[in-house]
Order: sequence, then structure tokens, then C-alpha cells
Amino acid sequence: MLEYRDKCVKELAVPVDLVEKYQKWEYPNDEKTQCYIKCVFTKWGLFDVASGFSVENIHQQLVGNHADHNEAFHASLAACVDKNEQGSPECEWAYRGATCLLKENLAQIQKSLAPKA
Repeated sequence: MLEYRDKCVKELAVPVDLVEKYQKWEYPNDEKTQCYIKCVFTKWGLFDVASGFSVENIHQQLVGNHADHNEAFHASLAACVDKNEQGSPECEWAYRGATCLLKENLAQIQKSLAPKA
């Protein structure tokens, strides 16, 4: 994940002040941040501009290989994603779903990204 973050920061020339916000789990609603989110989620295999978010891949990332894949959690993830029926630009679409996922599942996301002991 960190590798993807660094690559996306470089590819998009994200300014330092925004990177500092991202490190604090703050993602302002601006074009640079929207495209950064799209970049990271795409590289991570969680988002594709043709098909949108992969709820299965997101679920797998958050709970790991040995966790219970309960339907309630899966449904909560699915509730955050859409098929971009409104025709938003790709970056805005990715940002919309990702910010919902972060809002609803931040503790689980942080846990999934923590270094394994």
C-alpha cells in the first residue's frame, strides 16, 4: 500500500501539504485528492474505471485470508459503492466510494494496513 501511495504522489505531483493531510487520514474534496484516491485504489486492485469498485477485493483486503466473511460487513461495503450511474468523472467516482468506505470502516482499514508483527 505504501508503495502505491508513493507512486501516486509522484505520478500526480501531489503537493506536500496534501500528503501531510493524507497521512492523517484527511482527504479534502478537490481534484488532486480525488485522482490520488483513484490512483491508489486502482493500483491496489480495488477500483477499475470500467467496472468500478471490487467489493470482493476490498472485503478480502480488510478482513484478510482467515477472517469470517460475514454478509453484513460485505453489505456495508457494497452500500458505499455505485456503478457511476450519474456519469461522474472517474476521479470523482473513486473519491465518492472511497470516502464512504473510509467513513464507515476507518478502524478496520487502519488495522488492515498496520504492519504485521
